[in-house]
Amino acid sequence: MNGRQWSLNNMKKFIFITAIIFFTLVSCVNITQEELATDPSVDLVTLNYSQINKSLFIAADIFDPQGYETIDSVVFHLYRRDSLKSADEELFLKGHLVDTGPPLDIIDHDGTFSYLLDSAALGDNEGYYRVSIQAFDEDGNSSDIAEEEELVAPNSPPELFLLDSPNTYEKGDTVIFRVRATDPQGADDISSVFYSVLQPNGTYKGVWEMVDNGLPFDLSLWTLNYFGDEIANDGIYTSTVIINKDNEQQGDFIFYFTAQDIHGAKSDTLEKTITIPGVHLLSPNWADTLNVSQTYSITWESAYVNKVTIQYTTNANSSSPQYQTIGTEFAAKGNYSWTVPHEFSSNCRVKIFDSDKPSRYDISDNSFTIKP
Repeated sequence: MNGRQWSLNNMKKFIFITAIIFFTLVSCVNITQEELATDPSVDLVTLNYSQINKSLFIAADIFDPQGYETIDSVVFHLYRRDSLKSADEELFLKGHLVDTGPPLDIIDHDGTFSYLLDSAALGDNEGYYRVSIQAFDEDGNSSDIAEEEELVAPNSPPELFLLDSPNTYEKGDTVIFRVRATDPQGADDISSVFYSVLQPNGTYKGVWEMVDNGLPFDLSLWTLNYFGDEIANDGIYTSTVIINKDNEQQGDFIFYFTAQDIHGAKSDTLEKTITIPGVHLLSPNWADTLNVSQTYSITWESAYVNKVTIQYTTNANSSSPQYQTIGTEFAAKGNYSWTVPHEFSSNCRVKIFDSDKPSRYDISDNSFTIKP
């Protein structure tokens, strides 16, 4: 064997031995890391006060790298202080979180350890609470201490302030309502702001939701709740309403605005009375048959109108019906005695409107007939 071959063989042996040493060291490092990963851990700590049940729920997800069965105990200490800035803190309760199902836990052996303080245990002890949680396994290993805080106090309902609404509007108008909603527990505590309407005939209509989403009004997207809000999450809730121009009611509409929080508490109700002037024809409104020279009582309802003008047409089926004036009457009277003219037609209708503002009008819903 020459010297060159000898050197090459030694080099191969060296590389082989080095590789074995390297992989041995890596295996030792991995084993060491696995051996070090023995401490349990505390994750996703929950400290939640229920306004409805007046209870305090403590929970934490516990993990042990050696397995669930090696978890020995989960200890908690619950501290209380009068205010957020108070330096005086007292131990309110200490004990163990459990994973054994109700009544203290939710689901048995799911890795989430819990403890429920019901209303009897919590009492009237309002204030800020801090919980510290630490887990131990059977080998004496322990987790780091995990903490969470929660305010325990009676829930205060939202408050509402009316910012923008009209005092009056016309049928067919687009109307914007704006209210400011606040909540002592913060804006996130507000779940909804809505309103309903008491109509002049004594019936309620609604409920409609108001939004604080910053989305502009877009008639083409009406069904997607684009209600003309200007700035998202600024506490100002908006609703844009297109008033039905064919609404048969007029008079005083009372709007009731209310806010509700996530706990179900409602604000005081704001009331706003809005007047809608108008006139609604009551008769003739059906496919009646009238006789020439007959005296017929034309009737109507009205609100905030002084005088009405009454007209009729015999070509209601035309694209541009021609109306003739029957007469003028005080709106409050509510009826007019009409002598049916000598005109024969099966396409007759009556129109009534505010003499001072003709855009406030109503027309017979159906054509009637005049015959000899």
